[in-house]
Amino acid sequence: MLPPFRPLSSSLDLQSAFAQLSRRGFAGNRLDESLRQITATTSQILNIERVSLWGLSAGRKNLECIDLYELSRNRHSRGATLQAARYPEYFRALETGEPIVADDAMKHPSTQEFTNDHLLMNGISALINSPIHADGELQGVLCIERVGPHSPWTSVQRLFSHAVANLVSVALLQHQLLSKEAELRDANSLRRALFDGARDAILISDARTGHILDANPQAERLFGRRLEELLGILQSELYASRDALEVRDLCKSLARTEGSEAVCKEVLACDGKLIPVEITGQVIHLEKGKKIVQGVFRPLDDEVSESTNA
Repeated sequence: MLPPFRPLSSSLDLQSAFAQLSRRGFAGNRLDESLRQITATTSQILNIERVSLWGLSAGRKNLECIDLYELSRNRHSRGATLQAARYPEYFRALETGEPIVADDAMKHPSTQEFTNDHLLMNGISALINSPIHADGELQGVLCIERVGPHSPWTSVQRLFSHAVANLVSVALLQHQLLSKEAELRDANSLRRALFDGARDAILISDARTGHILDANPQAERLFGRRLEELLGILQSELYASRDALEVRDLCKSLARTEGSEAVCKEVLACDGKLIPVEITGQVIHLEKGKKIVQGVFRPLDDEVSESTNA
């Protein structure tokens, strides 16, 4: 049960009320709980019976109720749907991106369509609908509905309603950001698992300079060097002297043509032993125009191949 709030009565209350709502409005990383907090707290601050959030469907043909809070019952519900085909004037007004402020909802041109199957059924006399945007696109609407005798909305109530809609937009953007960060972490974890678990040795090098940027455990075993010893050196230093220049030219060619090519060469282990390998190189594009070369090394000597895969 939420603690009682003093209803807004003047602009002096607006800043502190919004500060309270902002503190209550974000429940960790759970968007659904954040939105439930926003509807309930808004209802108590405004002392308004019904506050709801609606999401616009992908085809922009429906609004679906994400959460409705009823003050007198301290109850949340969801699932109702409004169809654009049934309420065309309302949807046209919503698409303009401007708030719909109806002091008398049954007479307002954008909301009178709701009279028989929504307003009268729920005793709604007045409403404010504030559009919710994210990434510049209309995502839904915050609906504040007065039950009982209708009366004009005050400027403070209007301002607060629009501020709450902006807070919902922030909540949506925060959720999208957290979701993208989680997806990126999952993708990086998968990439690392595949990279480290590969049967072949893999070196990642700067396409422009040829310096090694990363190496997997198989590469450490193949070259007999720890990762710290491989990082930062020129990849050409790992080849037999007769092959080094040719491999360096191959890397430059890959970076220039952005293709993929396989060659057979000999790499130099830390003990001086030459190991014949098949090398497959491929250019990969990163952000801001940076390119890297991924080199995959497969030993051609069966004995070496078995030892590196052990």
